[in-house]
Amino acid sequence: MLTKVTATRFLSNTTQKARKKVDCAVYGCGLSASGALAIPKLIQGTSNSDDIIASEMEYPKRVTFFNTKSVKFVSSGFGFSLFASENRLYGAGINNRFQIGGQLTDSSKYQDYYISAKKISIPADEILEISSGRAHSLIRTSSGIFAIGDNNFGQCGRDPTATEYVVGSEESPLIPLDLPTNNPIISIHCSMDTSFLVDSTGQVFSFGLNEDGQCGNEEYGIQWAPRKVKGDVNGVEVQKVAGSTDTIMATSKEGEVFVWGQTEYGQAAGATEEIQLNTSRHLNISSSTGKISSIDTTQSSVIARNKNGEVFVWGVGVLGMGPEAEVLKRPVQMDQPLFDGKKVCSIAAGNTSMSAINESGRLFIWGENRYSSLGLGHSNRQLFPYQLFLPGDVREAALGPDHSLFLVN
Repeated sequence: MLTKVTATRFLSNTTQKARKKVDCAVYGCGLSASGALAIPKLIQGTSNSDDIIASEMEYPKRVTFFNTKSVKFVSSGFGFSLFASENRLYGAGINNRFQIGGQLTDSSKYQDYYISAKKISIPADEILEISSGRAHSLIRTSSGIFAIGDNNFGQCGRDPTATEYVVGSEESPLIPLDLPTNNPIISIHCSMDTSFLVDSTGQVFSFGLNEDGQCGNEEYGIQWAPRKVKGDVNGVEVQKVAGSTDTIMATSKEGEVFVWGQTEYGQAAGATEEIQLNTSRHLNISSSTGKISSIDTTQSSVIARNKNGEVFVWGVGVLGMGPEAEVLKRPVQMDQPLFDGKKVCSIAAGNTSMSAINESGRLFIWGENRYSSLGLGHSNRQLFPYQLFLPGDVREAALGPDHSLFLVN
């Protein structure tokens, strides 16, 4: 028989072994009323109803649920979030279009939102990439590409007249997309209501909302079956597609830039005066910017990073160049001291905001700052890059329209 002291030590050692090691740091800020930050205590209910009280998280707050989940990727949609580890996918926030999957609450209704993280049912494959739009997402895994959420415009790759949304549950499991290529898909992207795939040969395929030419295949209107983007990208080895809203950009292996979709705010940098492009157009900007390695867009502007770690902006809005430079018709380089004098290794854009991570892992952020989504302690416009202090090196920033997520080492 164990003595009391021995038993106490045994229980203590068991508890210590069971405690999981903290291996991840995820932070969120901005509008918390939707539950997208996956921090339940930020949602306040009343005693007389199920209504929630809208609140903002003005500073980045750690999402402790993910401390031991080894999260590799984060993604911000409109009022919802996705978090992915090596082979598990979680979601939180608004679920009115099944953005984070389905779970029956009674015989006929699915839960409209989740205030804490919910595991999404997907095949147990390695997750390689995730991307979210307004109310849908793409997930790239080792065995295929999956779509989940709103399919009103065919952005989940199914006929919207037959499938209004893709659920993702035990009752309605996700199935891989039918791909228009036999080559491996190396990159995925969701803009607001449109989806994009890039294969290993650099071909780009698109599907979903196409009212502004977002699909880039010389047509307009809803297109739910993935089809090849046409125009100047033909024969080019594209590596990545980007764009938060309806302006779509692509970068090639050689550092060239292409644009299609909405261009009414000068995003095409003089390549055209048209306000819509339904086919891809090459931007002749490398003479002033150098070879571009990454690019992204807000709803009215562009941010680009060249292979030397320098940042350029153009378009209309809060461009990070102060109140006197909110309209730029050509790419203008941002001064390196704005990023602590260091090279920039990563950029991102949301609908109305931009960010840059320098080679020291420091994050700089600027933009409209709706719902305090920049995490600066206020909701005022931030006209210049401002360093957002986080306890560690920032690996990724996911800027949504009303909240932001940060992955920190």
